[in-house]
Amino acid sequence: MAIEQSRTQVVQLLGDIMNNPSELMHQSTEELTSLHANPDSTVELCLMLGNVGKLPAMRKCSGHILKNRLAQAGMWKKMTFSQQQETQKALFSALKSMSVSDDESLQMTIVRCVGLVMEHVMDATDETSEWNNRIMNHINDLCVCPDKIAQQLGSICFKLLMKGAPNVFEKYLLRAKSIFMNALQKAKENGDLGSQATENLLAGWSMAIPLFRSHISDQDELAATLPLIMELTHAFAYLPNPKRSYRGFDVLVKLNKHLPELVWPQLHVVLNKLMGLAGDLHLSDEIRVQAIISLRNCVRHKRRHIIRLKMMDKLLMTLFHLMAVKPALDADGEELYLVDSNESQSPLSEAAQTVLFIAAQSDTNRVAQRALRLMLPKLDQQKSALQRVAAYLFLALMAKGFTDLLADDPLHSFVAAVERGVHDVDSMVRRSAHFALAILAENLQPEITVLAPQILRLFCEFLDQMTPAQRLTDHETESQTRMFCTLEIYCESLRREALQPHLGELMRRLMYTADPNHNSISLRQLALSAIASLAKMTTDMFKPHFDEVLAVALPLARHTPNDDQTVLRTQAVQVINMLSHVDTEKFKYRSPELMGCFLDLLHNENGVQVFTFELLGALAKHVPNMILHHVEPIMGGLFLAIKDGPNDGKATDEERDADDLEVETDADASICAEEDSIGDGHGDQTENDGNSRSGTSSDSLSTTVAADEALLCIKELAEHVPDALIPCLTDTERYVADCSDARNELTRRAAYEAMSQLAALHFYKDDVEETKRQWQELMPDLVDFVETAKETANVIGAMNCITLFLKMLKSDALEGEGFSDMIISVVRRTLRRKLSCQFNIGQDTKMSVLQQWSQALYAEMQVMEAVGDLLPAFGQSMSKRQFATHFQSISNRFLKSLRQCKPSGQVTAHLFFLYNLVFRCMEPLGVMAEQYYDVLCYSAVDCMMDGKPQSRKFAIDVLHWLLSHVHDTESADVIVKATSSVFIEALDACTLLSSAERELVCAVVARMMLNVDTITNENTLALLYANLPLRSEFGAYLHIVQAMRRLYEKYPQLLEPHLRETVQLLLESLEKQQLPDENTQDRAIRLLTQIRRDRKPLYDEISQQFPAAMVKMALN
Repeated sequence: MAIEQSRTQVVQLLGDIMNNPSELMHQSTEELTSLHANPDSTVELCLMLGNVGKLPAMRKCSGHILKNRLAQAGMWKKMTFSQQQETQKALFSALKSMSVSDDESLQMTIVRCVGLVMEHVMDATDETSEWNNRIMNHINDLCVCPDKIAQQLGSICFKLLMKGAPNVFEKYLLRAKSIFMNALQKAKENGDLGSQATENLLAGWSMAIPLFRSHISDQDELAATLPLIMELTHAFAYLPNPKRSYRGFDVLVKLNKHLPELVWPQLHVVLNKLMGLAGDLHLSDEIRVQAIISLRNCVRHKRRHIIRLKMMDKLLMTLFHLMAVKPALDADGEELYLVDSNESQSPLSEAAQTVLFIAAQSDTNRVAQRALRLMLPKLDQQKSALQRVAAYLFLALMAKGFTDLLADDPLHSFVAAVERGVHDVDSMVRRSAHFALAILAENLQPEITVLAPQILRLFCEFLDQMTPAQRLTDHETESQTRMFCTLEIYCESLRREALQPHLGELMRRLMYTADPNHNSISLRQLALSAIASLAKMTTDMFKPHFDEVLAVALPLARHTPNDDQTVLRTQAVQVINMLSHVDTEKFKYRSPELMGCFLDLLHNENGVQVFTFELLGALAKHVPNMILHHVEPIMGGLFLAIKDGPNDGKATDEERDADDLEVETDADASICAEEDSIGDGHGDQTENDGNSRSGTSSDSLSTTVAADEALLCIKELAEHVPDALIPCLTDTERYVADCSDARNELTRRAAYEAMSQLAALHFYKDDVEETKRQWQELMPDLVDFVETAKETANVIGAMNCITLFLKMLKSDALEGEGFSDMIISVVRRTLRRKLSCQFNIGQDTKMSVLQQWSQALYAEMQVMEAVGDLLPAFGQSMSKRQFATHFQSISNRFLKSLRQCKPSGQVTAHLFFLYNLVFRCMEPLGVMAEQYYDVLCYSAVDCMMDGKPQSRKFAIDVLHWLLSHVHDTESADVIVKATSSVFIEALDACTLLSSAERELVCAVVARMMLNVDTITNENTLALLYANLPLRSEFGAYLHIVQAMRRLYEKYPQLLEPHLRETVQLLLESLEKQQLPDENTQDRAIRLLTQIRRDRKPLYDEISQQFPAAMVKMALN
């Protein structure tokens, strides 16, 4: 009776909760959850949950309370065995009472309660544990029942039980797999794989995948389900239900994320199904996109297995065919490559991303060879134009994705393929080849720099192929912008020596493109920008074009009300800026006129324009007085630009120290992370030199650039027009200092350079204490900047600032605590390539060749050269003994390597740098340099054997230095013995040396003969006299005349065979005034006097030919 009363109260309380005001409802809930939390009321809640005669809301309410109660620890154990059985029976009935028409929350509540009880009894040993098997059997029976409604209900139970009770399913994984497979096999037999029931089953099974990670022995069972899953995926793809269509792809994502190794046994099935879906034009783009993303996910986890299965070719060709579609067009009717104009995601764009991903994840040269093997046949004229376009896009994407250097053979093949497309008969194919050319030139860096002759010729052909109508188009088109921008990027990636042979052809075309009679304003803008870039890169090599370029740029730079000309003014001024580095004399001559142009702009534009700051800095050294007369508005404009500069605040220490790299750890998230935008036709641009600040208009110049330009202008004014800054020096220093901790790297570098020059102003005003104070504040920041900055040009600028202070302050620069250690640490890190801006480029032959072509590699070497300037200045700032200790600490590693090698005559750029570094540190070492003489001798021999004139000149300089500083005959004998043979052999006419170089070597050999006697023999003299008389390097007579006199006095018998030549040579050099100084002339006259006394007939015979020399002889 008590039990019945309790259960009646439970029903009454549930009714109160459902139908009464909130106060009564709250009270009833409290009573139900606390006063009636007994096993009997629990059974009643179970019965209420399964009572289909009650309102769904009441059933859900009872289920919610029941769920919370069953989840409490110890609740189940408080129930008697009969109560447990009664609860199980009631819940089983509730499960059976479920209907597909019930709302999902009620279904979930029932299954969740069932799952909680299953969890309580799954480890039990009594009869209650059998209940779990009955539940699983019930779900299995429903799933394989012929009735579709029952199947759907069984699949709902399967999915919700997996979702609500994963711990239970983990215990019954194999049973769950059996239910899943049995149901799918039955559906397959009935031709009903694409039903709602199978979708529910797949959704439930996908939730089971993570559970298999801790059940290694059962993982094969999971792998066995994959073929059917792929069949389901294929079936779902052709259904109109989008949610159902994506279900299979979601399962693949989970498998690849949690257990990618299980995909391998069935990988061929997976790939074939996905490639079929991706390539099926009858499917919606959404489904095909999902298939491509799933393919990319497989590549991410199983790329090597795909290759082993020999399916990579098929995969790549599937992607190729996805790109063989007619490109969308922009507003100008130009192709939008690799994107759909209407959608952010399309099969085309996703296929492109996958090609990029494969290229990035694969061995560069292997995948390049594979791509060439597959694509080159597609470039045949017999193929359709769309296939040829797709092939060029495919190769371009590969090039964009490569992460390592491309070997010579595939590199040549890529460029040859593009060259073939540039000459294609179809204009659409030609445009795609130009697009590919832009991608290759921009992304295959630095290796593509060695193909500068071919690449620049293709750019020239692009300019030649432009029609008059294209040239006069009234706005910038995408293809024009892309090609001109890439031309600049590529030219700036080349060393100027590599660019010089092609400069004339490029300039002829660019000057025509700058002609207003044949080209639109936008095209002329692009041409002027390219001209400025060429002038910047080639500097003095650009001299032949100085006049013609200035004739075009100067009229455009002047103030005019003409709107068209105003648009071009910024680029014209940029061109003039670059000309300041081309021909100093001509620029100086035109500086008053250019300054007048600047002043005209100053007065008519209501202040100094940002784009004129660099021009003002260039003019400072040539027309300082003109600047002084207008210093107030100039400085006001500079201060305003700095004040209105970067408004993003100052960088915090945490931001500066933060790592720039973000690591995606989740596979799903990384899919999104790799979706770089490539639709604009531009790849990841090669990092330009830190000095590159070009813009297209004054309005487009950012405030950051304005501040940079103003700071660099102040630096030039401080150096060349110091009187302009002295009246406002305090304000200038304050404005500049405010920029020293900006976020922008170039801004900070410009601030450091300006601050250094301002400190130099104090130094030259004899205010050394203020210079020291500023150095003490600035030095730690400079060192930190050198170690952390990313751009080589910025690092070099900061290093030069440190060098400037060292040269000014000498030992005073090292007074700060730890300053010496900080500077030597920078040197050590640089030499070991540990700075943030450096990369380990290796020292092999390929890299040595690339350094001759690539500006990026050369710029990296320039960082080393900057530290080569810093180290000697550092040495001059301390005692020789102190510097010897520092030098030994940084040089031990590479000196040990040098001493173990033999000269080969193959001097790489890095090796030449090390030789030069050691040589430049000899003066600061003083007498302690003697311990390194063996290294100097080795470097001189190695460089003298090298094929580069620069190396041989270095060898000559080293020998002169050694012979000047050697203190005893024994040491001199060692030096000469180690080096003489290579120098004497260099005098042979069969060597590659020019006549001028051999004349310089004559001086070295003569100097050796002055120091030791061991090389004084007929063979040496014969080679020496074979290169006399001198024709260009007359300074060599300084040592040659001394050697002749010594020979005549000490070994006359050796000089006897060459006595006639000696007299003639000396008289001729006197006659033509070729002797370098008075001392040498006096020695020559004294030697001739001795010969005249000893061999008068010979002297008289020869002297008749040189009357002017006879006069000089008579005067002495």
